[in-house]
Amino acid sequence: MILYNRSSISLFCRQRPGASVTLLSDLRFSLSDLNPAVSPGDDFYEYANGGWCRANPIPEDYSRWGTFIALDRRNREQLRELLEAARASPNAPAGSPTQLVGDWYAAAMNEEVIEQAGWTPLWPLINAIGSASARSSLWPLVAALQKSGANPFFELGVQQDAEDSTRMIAVLYQGGLGLPERDYYLDSDPFYEHARQAYVRYLAALLDLWQGADSAHIDQARDILAFERELARVTMTPAEQRDPRAIYHPRTVQALAAEIPEIRWLDLFASHGLMREFPVNLAQPAFFARLGRLIAETDSARVGRYLVLQLLSGFAPYLSSAWVDAQFAFTKALTGTERIQPRWLRTGRALDSAIGFALGQLYVARYFPPSSRERTQAIFDQVRGTFRDRIRLLGWMSETTRAHALEKLDRLGTRIGYPDRWRDYSGLMIDRSSYVANVHRAQAHALAYDLAKIGQPVDPEEWFMTPQTVNAYYHPSKNEMVFPAGILQPPFFDPDMPESYNYGAIGAVIGHEMTHGFDDQGRKYDAGGNLVDWWLPDDEKRFGERIEVLRTQLCKARFKEDLTLNPELLMGEFIADIGGVNLAYEAMLRAGIEPDQISEHGGLTHRQLFFLAFAHLWAGDVRDDTLRLMLASDPHPPATVRVNETLRNVPAFADAFPMSPEAPLYPSHPVDPWGRG
Repeated sequence: MILYNRSSISLFCRQRPGASVTLLSDLRFSLSDLNPAVSPGDDFYEYANGGWCRANPIPEDYSRWGTFIALDRRNREQLRELLEAARASPNAPAGSPTQLVGDWYAAAMNEEVIEQAGWTPLWPLINAIGSASARSSLWPLVAALQKSGANPFFELGVQQDAEDSTRMIAVLYQGGLGLPERDYYLDSDPFYEHARQAYVRYLAALLDLWQGADSAHIDQARDILAFERELARVTMTPAEQRDPRAIYHPRTVQALAAEIPEIRWLDLFASHGLMREFPVNLAQPAFFARLGRLIAETDSARVGRYLVLQLLSGFAPYLSSAWVDAQFAFTKALTGTERIQPRWLRTGRALDSAIGFALGQLYVARYFPPSSRERTQAIFDQVRGTFRDRIRLLGWMSETTRAHALEKLDRLGTRIGYPDRWRDYSGLMIDRSSYVANVHRAQAHALAYDLAKIGQPVDPEEWFMTPQTVNAYYHPSKNEMVFPAGILQPPFFDPDMPESYNYGAIGAVIGHEMTHGFDDQGRKYDAGGNLVDWWLPDDEKRFGERIEVLRTQLCKARFKEDLTLNPELLMGEFIADIGGVNLAYEAMLRAGIEPDQISEHGGLTHRQLFFLAFAHLWAGDVRDDTLRLMLASDPHPPATVRVNETLRNVPAFADAFPMSPEAPLYPSHPVDPWGRG
């Protein structure tokens, strides 16, 4: 459960016209960001962010733009300095962060070698696909592609056992689709039809680049779209996957082999070095059952073409410019992004994904002040103390359920800044000769690293975000919150601003992640991170009644006329936003900050500064096509909803700015599932 979904976007940030570097001053809250012509009670998002949005249109090479990612871009520029310095150190000690990072970046930026190589670095895998005529050789081949990161058909990984959070088990998860989500295959809306046509053109372009131009490729691409559509029919939607029970179906390997015999599981697992019996979570049984039948009834040539295209598409970003351009044309059709981002930014992001903790060591040493860790911990302590007081005073909750809730809150862990133990990349070879080879080896190393955990105790020190990441997360199976160093800077945490600002910014983020442990799905895990029902029936019923009120609010939310919100997809994040702001505000009062006292910033009261800080986090804009993509797959509400609809459930908001009880955003009937009452 993360604060901000970045799976469907490029990295972007605020830039001054003509500037190549994002300055710290660009990231800080300013009164010029406001639109004072709008009443706060009518549209607080526009009031707080209208000035900023007008001054910061979406650049051509981004699908959306906003203050949240402004910091990410600044981090990217700082990381670029580290990458360039490492590239200039070819004799760094083998296996050191500088060697790994420097050699990766040097290979990735060597365009002359990459252009000369074309797609030939993929020849061994493509040749293996062409040679795999028998069904018996298919699954070792699929394993080889999984090691490359291509992940045809489905993903193999590890997770904590939902019912025994002390151990790691294998997980099989639906996948194999080239379009973002199942609606892109099944919905007849012209928007989705346009995306399908773009996908067919993209697949045909990949075949042209591989085999030479051929008019037959467009029909072959349509055939692959039809193949993937069959998988999409049984693919669970993002909203359905929010229920942890719906994606937890433990099996033994032998039971799995008997249940879906068309997939030769023993061959697949043996190719990954997994020769023993071990527990497996078959996350989506219906998907895998249909996959097995589909493969059994599909001829080898069609399966082989699908596998080749999965490989070519997965590696297109790392090949010569013709491949990169083909993939960007597809991305442009899906998101509306007008221009591709510079190479240093794209390759730096790929490095961050593959060996990000090596880069994180260099980042923390250069850019992260220890004082940020200490002050964030102090705000966390105040927010948790506030939540504890709230649970104790809940009038609708029984003492039995209350005791479990308090235990879970007290055992909630927090990690701030960076790991106490860094990721070990021993055995991973990175050199300056081949970008594709580095990507392939890094993917294989990462998968082997994960699969080695199967059957082992959970590592309590492991992080799932790199320190330079601008985000935060709550992990329900670990009952733990993580705040990387990358987010502990303006606009989220500003040591030069009044503390009321920081409570409205990073305090709301802390409250948001803390609330995730108790939202409509997070509440299903106990203090130890196990999927256990610790609620008495009457308490669950009363909690559900509050959720229903919020569901109705989302259905009626003021948004774009031709677009609707999906409450089932958005509910967890909506609850977390509401809880986060309420908790942070009460924590600010608990810390002794007088809300109506004039702050040292712009003549604003501390209460006003708090709410402006929260709203400022979501300033920005998004292209129409990207917005449609987000509404189909992103569990986070759009920015205007995250501000305006959230504040309708925050009583203190009405005291911060002059507004009539008849104003659209006046919190006349606020609902916070974990609020007092």
